[in-house]
Amino acid sequence: MSYNILIPSLPFLIAYLSTYSLYKLGLIKKGLHINLWNIILLASFIISGGAGFILMILMEMGIVSTVNFDLLFWHVELGITMTLVAVFHFHIYWKSTKKTLFGHKKKRRMDS
Repeated sequence: MSYNILIPSLPFLIAYLSTYSLYKLGLIKKGLHINLWNIILLASFIISGGAGFILMILMEMGIVSTVNFDLLFWHVELGITMTLVAVFHFHIYWKSTKKTLFGHKKKRRMDS
């Protein structure tokens, strides 16, 4: 079984660049852009995780059918999509993440 990286990635890349461009042009608010990608990340996680859970149950029960292979294919494809969306998500929050992780803490003066 071979998996595709370009086919599931290209629509998401185009969609992300579109919403990001709309945000940068001031046509949509940053919150809408972020919330949209939060929803996409959540949906892809639920679908991929659900498919993985169903596959695990089928394997534990010893059930082997063509459904297993189709479900495995889509589980992996959605995993690829989730990874791509996670990269987008990281890009959205990079400034606040950088500030939180690498920001300098104010030193307190000790009054003695």
